Amino acid sequence: MLFFAFVLITQFAVWQYGRGAVQSAANEAARSAAGFGSDPGECFRVFNAARNDLLGGSLGAGVGSPRCTVGAEFVEVVVPVRFERWLPVSPDWEFEVRAVAAIERLPEP
Repeated sequence: MLFFAFVLITQFAVWQYGRGAVQSAANEAARSAAGFGSDPGECFRVFNAARNDLLGGSLGAGVGSPRCTVGAEFVEVVVPVRFERWLPVSPDWEFEVRAVAAIERLPEP
């Protein structure tokens, strides 16, 4: 029983690290896409580079492709995530990570 409790607590801690890593990658992608004169594909490149640096292995495999939406005022990045359970007694964890950044503009004269 103690072993199951230890594994569940460890799983929760690893999942929290994974959630933070995905949030950090999404924030970085949104900021890069919101830069003045940035390339529309910059969001995907930056997200994948940051995710690969922070999160690999089977935990990183549960991270979906980001949806980068560039609007008139903001850039929004939405990433679906599904972390698989480690034990049959615990559920999988599915959620979405969102990041928003304001688009940079030249100052008004």
